[in-house]
Amino acid sequence: MNVLRWSVGFVVLLGLAGCATGPQVVTHRISATHYVPTSVVETLHAAPHRPYQVIAQLQAEAPAGTPPAQVVAMLEKRAQALGADALILHNQSTETPARLQYNPSGGNYQNVPAQVIPIFSGEAIRWTSDRKQSTGTP
Repeated sequence: MNVLRWSVGFVVLLGLAGCATGPQVVTHRISATHYVPTSVVETLHAAPHRPYQVIAQLQAEAPAGTPPAQVVAMLEKRAQALGADALILHNQSTETPARLQYNPSGGNYQNVPAQVIPIFSGEAIRWTSDRKQSTGTP
């Protein structure tokens, strides 16, 4: 049931993305507990070895040409507001192909370069233990 809600929310986000200006963040809370906002969120690119609890799933997309760092910053800001200690980030960005476009004012064609459509998702997490697990390296 939660997967269905998340999928419907994602489809709605994609439908509204054309009407939006700038990054839009969709939040799907997993935990019913409301935490105090944090001042720093660690950004991870893989699940940590340390025990954690997922408190929310986040999804953000922006128009083509928007810097990916701007979208990631929006996700980090939302994770901070939710009280997360870290954000497990997944890059799902796509690239529009370069194309040839007719310019009616000059009567000629021009090259439009390829652009990245930044799409990121992630899990806002809280540590369930204050003790870090050893990774085996000093």
